[in-house]
Amino acid sequence: MSWIKTILFVLFVCCFPLAISAQFISVDDTKNATALVQKLTNNTSCISVSGETAKGDPLNLIQNSYGIFTKNNSSFPFSSGIVLSTWSSKNSEGPYSNLGGGTNWNGDSDINSVLGISSRNASSLEFDFIAQTTFLSFNYIFASNEYIKDNPCKYSDGLALLIKDVTLAGPYTNLAVLPDGTTVSSKNIHPAINYSDTFTTTKCDAKNESFFGQFNSSTPSSSPINYAGQTIPLTAKSTLIAGHTYHIKLVIANDRDNDNNSAVFVEAGSFTSKIDLGKDRLVADNTAICNGETFEIQTNMPVAYTYKWYKDGATIPLIGETNSSLIVTQAGSYKVEVTDSSGCNYIGEIKIEYTTGMGLKDVQLTKCDDNGTGTAFFDLTAVQSIITNNDSSTTISNYYEDRNQTIEITNPTAFEKTNFGDQIVFAKGINSKLSCSETAQITLRTLPSSQNLGSLPTPIIKEFAGGKNSIELITPSTNINYEFSIDGINYQNSSLFTGIPKGNYIAYIRNTANCEYATYPFTILDYPTFFTPNGDGSNDMWKIDGLDLYPQAAISIFDRFGKLLKQMESSATGWNGIFNGYPLPADDYWFRLVLNDNQIVNGHFSLKR
Repeated sequence: MSWIKTILFVLFVCCFPLAISAQFISVDDTKNATALVQKLTNNTSCISVSGETAKGDPLNLIQNSYGIFTKNNSSFPFSSGIVLSTWSSKNSEGPYSNLGGGTNWNGDSDINSVLGISSRNASSLEFDFIAQTTFLSFNYIFASNEYIKDNPCKYSDGLALLIKDVTLAGPYTNLAVLPDGTTVSSKNIHPAINYSDTFTTTKCDAKNESFFGQFNSSTPSSSPINYAGQTIPLTAKSTLIAGHTYHIKLVIANDRDNDNNSAVFVEAGSFTSKIDLGKDRLVADNTAICNGETFEIQTNMPVAYTYKWYKDGATIPLIGETNSSLIVTQAGSYKVEVTDSSGCNYIGEIKIEYTTGMGLKDVQLTKCDDNGTGTAFFDLTAVQSIITNNDSSTTISNYYEDRNQTIEITNPTAFEKTNFGDQIVFAKGINSKLSCSETAQITLRTLPSSQNLGSLPTPIIKEFAGGKNSIELITPSTNINYEFSIDGINYQNSSLFTGIPKGNYIAYIRNTANCEYATYPFTILDYPTFFTPNGDGSNDMWKIDGLDLYPQAAISIFDRFGKLLKQMESSATGWNGIFNGYPLPADDYWFRLVLNDNQIVNGHFSLKR
């Protein structure tokens, strides 16, 4: 059996290194700048490239700080691409061991300007290309050995992916930025740091943690690369002017020293001229397309090119869609393949999402036609809560007479329907959470009024209140919606009318569903609040009109000290302000009106001279 063990041992020793090596990327550091650019562009003839230059460690003529990497069977996100590093690019191969620093060489003034650092050990790749489309993007990952201890709180190893329009002699623009414009570096992308050792304790808050990928130092033996941490795959994007020449400069550098090195990995083939279809329209960032609306995806490319449109990863193009733009009505991930006159292919992609909608409700408003013309005034705002389903985030911003929202209703609280038939108007709803608008229909309908309600309960009248009189109309049923009026013109939902002057009135109670109504007369009695006994024949007597309805009524008048000045019956002509033959001075006087055994009214009035 010992020979079996020997064979197994030999197999383990021979095969185990192969199994381990397959977990890590491999780097070829012998390639020149032209080979690196060809890797980025898939060596396509559809991108015209010139002036390729790579720079790195000037003293190391054997191992370059730039090269081409291959994923092998590792878990690294990119299958292959180029790597620029601040030490020998071969040191980028996993597992993670952090071999430490290396030789020192100079930094780069452009990255110093972008990141605000004093850089060391800069490696760069530069070249020119002629733009074939209006958009460029490529994918990259930043990795660094600064992702140990408290280094992210202090050191800003990073990169700059620079582009400038040579045709216009424009300045550099850095494409290595997060969506909010933050530059990519170990100091700007990291989780919360809470580090302590024998000498120090350091804490710093997380910065852009959602863009940090992982720590490789926690499982070093299985790390595909020899860096303590890395970002998620990021994308550099730039708009272009077709036909212009652009200069690209990709540069990585350390901040101040070379104790902990960094690298940028750029995905092979991702440096291609693409078609900018615009920003993804997503619910998450409040840019989704509003429910029910169409959206046109524009390529802004010549119509003479050949176009194929795809949806949701399908391999078969959408049937009949061969134009330079696409009208969409459904959510999905859309892709276009464009072939120009020389046979070059370009791709554009965009994700379209739709909002769920506000769920506005169409409603009907019914009013009674009092004059037989079919016209009526409507308060359109009265049904806002019904239209919006009581959603506090949805408001009605405007009302319109037409569906196209060209004729705005300027007074929606008193909109006049002007014909016999139904009239449809439109309410525009806006939702603060969706940044969308929708419309709901309001159907306005008038019904002829008819007197057919029958007898009504006795109303509650409060009079003799010095201008504060009221009447409450009592409905024959509590299960029906009524509206009320005391002039036959102005109706209200409340059955209570206050502040009614003395006089004769007719009460109206109307069923709002069928416009049947009933009426009855009523009278409001009141006392005058002042009189002017100056002999001019106007308002010379203080009296209460209408007391003939109360033949047993009696009135007593007093001065402010309670002295009885006058007593009158309901039939009296009134009081002229005389007491014992002498006119009393201008002042306030008090009265007590006894209408019957159950109703006594106390009040006061003024004598004016």
